[in-house]
Amino acid sequence: MPSLLMLTIAASTLTVVADWAAWHFVWRHENNASESELNKRSITSLFLSYYLPLMPTLAVLLGPAKLGVYNAGFAHVASIVLFTVLAIVTGGVAASAWSENRKQIEEQESRKLIDQEDALPEHASQHILWTTIMLACCSIFWIYLLIF
Repeated sequence: MPSLLMLTIAASTLTVVADWAAWHFVWRHENNASESELNKRSITSLFLSYYLPLMPTLAVLLGPAKLGVYNAGFAHVASIVLFTVLAIVTGGVAASAWSENRKQIEEQESRKLIDQEDALPEHASQHILWTTIMLACCSIFWIYLLIF
């Protein structure tokens, strides 16, 4: 069985990569008519995508199993709280992306009738399914770490 640190590093890395892929391939193109006007990331988005997923790794790494900066109780509680938060956040983002994709598909004919453009360009829509699946896998991975 892999160690808790290895599993946490794997989950953190997968979450960062999935968030980056979803942003880079899909969401930065949302509601943009041209490629020269790509959306910018907010500080909150950067925190949730890149800093928060690495916090459980720090919680496990700084615990008594590796560096011993704080005791086992604090490491256990911190990792449980962070695993829960990340399971909820990644699951919520995946559900939101899935819902947005379903909405885009259902309203496609309606938008054509009123000559309204899609919120996502065609090339971004092609990537939404696999990035959503990656985020759902991240959520499952965090739930696994939470349970076991």
